[in-house]
Amino acid sequence: MTRLDLLDIDEIPEAYHHLFTDDYLGDRHIFRVWAHNPEVLEATLEYLNTLYDQLTPRTKELVILTVARTHQARYEWHQHVDIARPKGVETGEMRAIGGNDFSVFPDDEFVLLQYARAVAEGNVTDQIHDALAAVYDPSEIVAIGLIVDFYVGLCNYVASVDLPFEGGEFVGWTPSDERVADFFA
Repeated sequence: MTRLDLLDIDEIPEAYHHLFTDDYLGDRHIFRVWAHNPEVLEATLEYLNTLYDQLTPRTKELVILTVARTHQARYEWHQHVDIARPKGVETGEMRAIGGNDFSVFPDDEFVLLQYARAVAEGNVTDQIHDALAAVYDPSEIVAIGLIVDFYVGLCNYVASVDLPFEGGEFVGWTPSDERVADFFA
């Protein structure tokens, strides 16, 4: 059970109810915990939306999945298996990331995933950075690094509050198409 209550909308100041519409956040547990401090929730979402707008949705999801796998962050992985599918990330690609095998990706994404993992581990080399810089422009590199940094912190935070999954048990690091369909139909 989570260490902080999952707030219901009637426990959140009315000025912040707009954050919990289906068009915006919906009902994810992480946001229901952050709602204990709605000003921080709203500011964090503005920051994240600015970062997200810097990259394609697919690129962003590949980075987040890589961070989640690198940190063995089951909650973030589980959430983003669901979120990444409509953003163009195939279940087979998720299985590859979950199995730490980036070889199935084209060169530009291969280096992106290598870089995301290196940033998440805190060991970016000149070689990894230079490979990324050959494919992505400096503004994208800034956004990639900051998304990695945010999600490393988020993975740690989620673990600290012991956040439960939405919808039951963990989907797994290398989920089958059937398992993903069962969980996230």
